[in-house]
Amino acid sequence: MSMKLQRLRIENFKLFRAPFEIDGLTDGLNLFAAPNESGKSTVAEAIRAAFFERHRSSAVEHLRPWGESSATPTVEVDFELDGKPCRLTKAFLGKKRCELVIDGRPMDGAVAEDHLAALLGFRFPGKGASTPEHMGIPGLLWIRQGTSHDIASAVGFASDHLRNALGESLGELAASNGDAVLKAVEAERNELLTQSTGVPRGVYADANKLRAELEEKLEELLADVESYRSGVDRLSGLRRDHQRDEAAKPWTALREQLVVAQQRLDEAKGLDQKKTAQEAALKQIGAQVSSWRTQLQAMEREEATLAQREKNLQATQEGLARAIGELQAWEPRHAAAAKADAAAREALRLARQAASRVAQEKTVESLAEQFAVLLQSHEKAKAEQEKVTRLQAEAQALAVPEGELRRLRHCADALRTAQARLDAVATALEFELQPSAGVRVAGEELSGSTRRTVIARTDIEIEGVGRITVLPGGADLESLAIERDQARDELAALLQGLRAESIAAVEERVRQQALRKSEAAAAEAVLAALAPKGLGALAADMATREARLAEARKVLQDMPPAPADDAASLSSPQAESQEVAARAALETASAALNDAKVAAGNAREQVKAAEDELAAVKATLDDPARAGRKTEAGGALTDALAQQSAIQDKVAELAQRLQTINLPVLAQDVERLDRSVRQAEAAHNQRATEITRLEAELEARGALGQEEAASETQRELEHATRRCTELERRARALDHLLKLLREKRSALAQRLRAPLQKHLDHYLQILFPGAQVEVGEDLSPGRITRQGLRGAQSGAFEELSVGAREQMGVVARLAYADLLREARKPTLLILDDALVNTDEERLRQMKRVLYDAAARHQILIFSCHPEAWRDLGVVARSIP
Repeated sequence: MSMKLQRLRIENFKLFRAPFEIDGLTDGLNLFAAPNESGKSTVAEAIRAAFFERHRSSAVEHLRPWGESSATPTVEVDFELDGKPCRLTKAFLGKKRCELVIDGRPMDGAVAEDHLAALLGFRFPGKGASTPEHMGIPGLLWIRQGTSHDIASAVGFASDHLRNALGESLGELAASNGDAVLKAVEAERNELLTQSTGVPRGVYADANKLRAELEEKLEELLADVESYRSGVDRLSGLRRDHQRDEAAKPWTALREQLVVAQQRLDEAKGLDQKKTAQEAALKQIGAQVSSWRTQLQAMEREEATLAQREKNLQATQEGLARAIGELQAWEPRHAAAAKADAAAREALRLARQAASRVAQEKTVESLAEQFAVLLQSHEKAKAEQEKVTRLQAEAQALAVPEGELRRLRHCADALRTAQARLDAVATALEFELQPSAGVRVAGEELSGSTRRTVIARTDIEIEGVGRITVLPGGADLESLAIERDQARDELAALLQGLRAESIAAVEERVRQQALRKSEAAAAEAVLAALAPKGLGALAADMATREARLAEARKVLQDMPPAPADDAASLSSPQAESQEVAARAALETASAALNDAKVAAGNAREQVKAAEDELAAVKATLDDPARAGRKTEAGGALTDALAQQSAIQDKVAELAQRLQTINLPVLAQDVERLDRSVRQAEAAHNQRATEITRLEAELEARGALGQEEAASETQRELEHATRRCTELERRARALDHLLKLLREKRSALAQRLRAPLQKHLDHYLQILFPGAQVEVGEDLSPGRITRQGLRGAQSGAFEELSVGAREQMGVVARLAYADLLREARKPTLLILDDALVNTDEERLRQMKRVLYDAAARHQILIFSCHPEAWRDLGVVARSIP
């Protein structure tokens, strides 16, 4: 059984106050793309309300448009159900009603609603608004916005219908005696092991705990016994070592060695302090030598600087002369460029003035032509308007009221029929008269061959013969005559009311009226072409053009006359080109002149700086005290070098002596011997303390009877171990039995779920090639296995990302639809922004899935991203 929507009409429904209709829905994919808040979800909600909500429900106030407390939300749906045309009309809150027509058979009210719920697989709530738990199969296949990733609850609400589609086997499996056995085994197993992790519990856990406590206690007792025995042995060794040290006193000899080592270290430290003092003096004298050398080198550099400063002064003077010459060369060039630029600018002004005048003249000419065209169009439009008015008036005068011609034809037909019936039963008189015969029938003169029918008493008068009276027979003559007369009178009244002589005249009036209307329509088309916005707008446009023409003529009149000299012969582009070239030449000359001025200024500054530097060097060299300072610095450097050499010899001698002594090793000897003395004395005292502590501890522990307690604990541990082994064997047996029962039951359930598994695998290979998905006992998607970057990856449906669950939710619903279709159940899929969390690559795969499913089902897709669905293969429809 297939279900396909064909038309939807809603009125006073949420944001749709005015009637809104969608028709022409196709059997496969139907895409509706529009921005947010445009009504996509409202359309989907209208479909759900039409099917899921009771028409008498008072819990649907949210369906009314905002601020319209008296509105009656109305939904009308045309659809096809198993090839039969159906129409469902529901009105809520105000004028409540429900009408359902299936293949021409009408139903209404709650009967219609319950019948539709049984056909489509859902139910109504006892009271209040419908919720997902009542929506069954449509609630599963009609995806609300933001719910495509949540499939478990929707499957649960539709599980009865899905199980019916799979057959009764799943129900028999759930109700078999095997479940009672499985539950009994599971209950006994769960008394010994936890249900999820298989960890011991109950008496089994208590037995294990007791065994562990006894093992721990025995281990502590055995450790205490072993510790007592090792303590006795250790006390004997400590007493022996203590007596030996009391006799030998080894710390005395170590203290004597420490005194000798300390004396050697003190002597070495004295030599090191002398060496440090000499090194400090050497550093000071080295600084003095460096200072005197620096002074002498500076004086030598000053003497060498004089010649260099003289050369620098000469070079800067030569540069100044070159810069002045360059400046003098660019000054006349700059003046000529400025003059040429002024002339070019004046020529450009005159050329632009002439071009503006020519452009204004063209504007005036163009506006004049446009005004003439508008004037002509206006005259033609006025004529066409008059023609339209005349033709419409003529058509109105020729108008025949609607239905009158049909009544005339009906009356004429009735008259002909009545006359024919009357003629069939009336008395017929046929005459063949000689030219000289004088015969009158009912006062009418007859001649030649003629035929008359009479229906009443009629006199025939024959000249020279007499009178013949004809008395027609037949009981129906009078009634037939009355019927004919009534038809004739009615026809005459209709013709009189229309002021026409015959039906042909009325038909000619109708034809003439149609002709006038056609001519009026043609004239209106011409008028629309001449004046698309009407005669008023055309007249206003004409007035605007006339005002613009007058203004343009005034502007042209106010412009200066065209120049008569040669400047007017230049075109505006030529003048602009010449002005640009002149301006560029002026800019070049200005830049060069400015550079020359800057270069001359810099050269003057360089000459002055060179003169100042030369004067400073000469002043320094001519100072009378400079020679004395140089001699003094030379003598001081010689004395400092001699002192430096003597101190270096002393430092070398002290370093050689210290090298043979090795100061760090002497310090280590003192530290080592000091530690040895303190450690030997501390070890002797600690041993004495340890002997006293061990004697008291062993005496106390010997009275506890630890070996007897260890033997008793050993016997208790053996009994607890046997109990744990027995419970472990039972727990393993029950766990193994439960596993076997579940595997057998799972294998049977898997065979029964094979049809659904087949449809899921079909779509899954399009979305995730090579992937596998398990179908849970509740018929919802379970564990999914697919290839990832690190090989095969497996996880539960709930562990997937929101986007992946969204895609799997749509795939699963398509599989359920295939299953329902095979079971001849109605299928229709509605996806309201069902893939908003899907990336571009996955969306491309999902389009393949949807296109494949559309070959078997009607699918309505609502999206606010039209650009994402351009390659779906169907044209997106907007929601105005």
